[in-house]
Amino acid sequence: MPYNYKKMRSDFILTEIRRLKKVTVKTLANQLNVSERTIRRDLLEVQRTGNINIHYGGASLLNQMGTTPYWNDSLSLHNNMDVSTNTIQTSSTLKKGKVFILGSFNTDLVYRLAHFPTSGETTRALYSCCLPGGKGCNQAVASVNALAATHFVAKLGEDEYAHKARLFLETIGLASLTLFTHPECPTGSAVVMVSEAEGDNAIVINPGANQTLSSAEITSCHTTIAQSDIFLIQMENNPQASEQALTYAHKCGLTTIFNPAPWRPEAHDLLPFATIVTPNLTEAEAITSMTIHTRQDIRQAAEQIRLLGPRIVIITLGKQGCWMFDGEQHREYPAFPAVNIDTAGAGDAFNGALAARLANSDSLDLAIRYASAFASLAVERSGAANMPEHTKVLEKMSEDRSSQ
Repeated sequence: MPYNYKKMRSDFILTEIRRLKKVTVKTLANQLNVSERTIRRDLLEVQRTGNINIHYGGASLLNQMGTTPYWNDSLSLHNNMDVSTNTIQTSSTLKKGKVFILGSFNTDLVYRLAHFPTSGETTRALYSCCLPGGKGCNQAVASVNALAATHFVAKLGEDEYAHKARLFLETIGLASLTLFTHPECPTGSAVVMVSEAEGDNAIVINPGANQTLSSAEITSCHTTIAQSDIFLIQMENNPQASEQALTYAHKCGLTTIFNPAPWRPEAHDLLPFATIVTPNLTEAEAITSMTIHTRQDIRQAAEQIRLLGPRIVIITLGKQGCWMFDGEQHREYPAFPAVNIDTAGAGDAFNGALAARLANSDSLDLAIRYASAFASLAVERSGAANMPEHTKVLEKMSEDRSSQ
């Protein structure tokens, strides 16, 4: 019989997942006599209970010993950012390579919408929540989950969001953590709008304390930078501090990864010190001052960017995968199949996983494929910092090989 009420469908779905451990969207749609789109929306609601994980084509039961710290049943924007009191265990495998990440922490105020509002339109959110975020934080979580010994550096305000940030960052399994504070600036924040219709997101950032890193604070990190294998940085901190840290890592001989996001013109000054640069299409257009539409455009942009200093250029292409140019060969990497639940943080997932696998001595080819699989799993989860586990990524890569 059809289940006409949302609550009844959700209860049925959760019961089935608990019984079978894993279900498909197609099977549930047939059982409940509704569309697959309706089932995907129902799965989003069930996921908020913290009992299931949505993946490509369906959902599975979460290990209840390792429940996610990102959700609870409250819709309160502030209280929703709950954290676990236990360190997240991603794998029993020992972390080997060392990744140093200088970046941002933002409190993400997330609104899921049926569609993006047009100018002047007021629209009602399907639901809202408050989550940990910031490109640096997201990349640090990804690096930890991809099994690197990760050191994260960020700057907070002295407010309640800073208290939440500390509690969260102390639970994610970092090898070490450096948090600076500014008494007069708020902790960074962002408004994230996620559209079901477009399957995409729009983000507005207030960087707050992220923009106040000082030269002395960067200098105090020199020893830890020098002891690392991989250095990863973005553009959510003030450019002067970012350049100082990146140039020092470059002088120390580290493999440096520069994610020029969000784009700002000062990124041009950092390109000569990057071993690997990872722009998306929009950022690649900004760097090259060209419009990119075709594969030939991507090839030309990658070659132009490499002339500016980086040894390796990886242009991320969203659903189309990524494009790599190392000065000798161009190579396309197709994206792994995924059901887009929340694309916020997809690029961070890719960069953090890439850094972690390179730190663990994976080849560039293997690290890119791993990072692509990692990002495909990340977009199937709600919350930019809600990153997949290493074992799930290996399963995804194995499934992809078996289907070829």
